[in-house]
Amino acid sequence: MEAALRKTGALLGKDLKDLVKNPTVLLGCLLPVGFIALYSQTMGDASGEAADAAYLQFLAMGLFMTVGVAGCTAALYTIAEEKEKHTLRTLMLANVSAAQVIASRAVVSLAAIVIAQAACFAVLRAPIDLLAPYLLLGILSGLPIVMLSLVLGLAARDQMTAGVYSIPLVLVAFLPLFAPLNETLAKVTPYCPTGGVLELLVLAADGALFTTDALQPLAVTLAWIAVGAAVLALLYKRLARDN
Repeated sequence: MEAALRKTGALLGKDLKDLVKNPTVLLGCLLPVGFIALYSQTMGDASGEAADAAYLQFLAMGLFMTVGVAGCTAALYTIAEEKEKHTLRTLMLANVSAAQVIASRAVVSLAAIVIAQAACFAVLRAPIDLLAPYLLLGILSGLPIVMLSLVLGLAARDQMTAGVYSIPLVLVAFLPLFAPLNETLAKVTPYCPTGGVLELLVLAADGALFTTDALQPLAVTLAWIAVGAAVLALLYKRLARDN
C-alpha cells in the first residue's frame, strides 16, 4: 500500500510538470482564460438583468472551453507524448500499473480544468456564491471528456495524431454553445456529454440547483460519466502496448 502511494505521488508530480512543460497543453489551459478576458470586455456597462445574462453566457463559455480545450489536451496530448517518446515503456518496467498512470492523468487533467475555470470566474468577477457550483459542474462535465480523451490518447500513435483525434471531442464539448443557432442542435444538446451541465448551470444561477428540475440533466451527465468509465475500463490496458 505504501509503495503504491509513493508511485502515485511520483506520477502526479511528473504529470504536473509535464502539464507545464508541454507547450500545447499549457496553451490549451491558458487559451480559455484569454478568450474570456477578451470577450468579457463586450459587457461594457451592462447592469441588472442584462449583466446577469452576460455573466451566465460567459460563464458557460468559460466552462465548456476549459473542458473542451484544457481538459482534452491535458489528457490526450500527454498520453500521446509518452507513447511517442516511449516513456510508457519505462514506467511499465518500473512496475507502474496502467491503472495508476490513467488515474494520475485523469486527476491532473481535472485539476487543469478546475484551475482554468477558477481563472475564468475571477476574470468575469461573477457572484462568489456561484463559484462552488461552477467548479463542481466543471468537474462533472469534465469527467466524461477526460475519460474519452484518455481512450483516444491510448489509440493515438503520436501528438500529431492526437491533434486529429481531439477535434470531435472539442466539438462535442462546445456543442451547447452552438445549440441556440440551430433547432436540431437545440434538441440534441441536452443529451450530449456537456448538455446536461448547461441546464444545471442555468439552475444554479437561478438558485434552483437542488430542486427536482435538476434530476434529468444530472442523470444525463452521470450516464455519460458511466459510459466514459466503461469505455476506459475496457481499453486502458492498451497502455502496455507502447509504440
